[in-house]
Amino acid sequence: MGKDPKDEGLDRLFAAARKAGFYKPGAEYGFEARVAAKVRTKREGRPPFFLWAWRLIPVFVSIVIVLGIWIYTSQRSQRIDLSAVSSIGSEETMLTAFLTGE
Repeated sequence: MGKDPKDEGLDRLFAAARKAGFYKPGAEYGFEARVAAKVRTKREGRPPFFLWAWRLIPVFVSIVIVLGIWIYTSQRSQRIDLSAVSSIGSEETMLTAFLTGE
């Protein structure tokens, strides 16, 4: 495969930008350390996310307990009347009640 003519143009553009005087070869030295230091100073004022998560655990646990109590109390227990079920011709109803545990 041949080189794309656009790549050559881009290479020439980068070379011209380096010759313009804005490029400093020593500017890259310690770049990652400078960025990490800047990020570290910005984060010092805020507590980390996991600290907030630990503080909110009691709230979430209480929500789960309240929802569990609400669901438990809102369920109706439907009882099947044995006299209505045991009439003649209701074998399927009795089998369904037996299999479902009602």
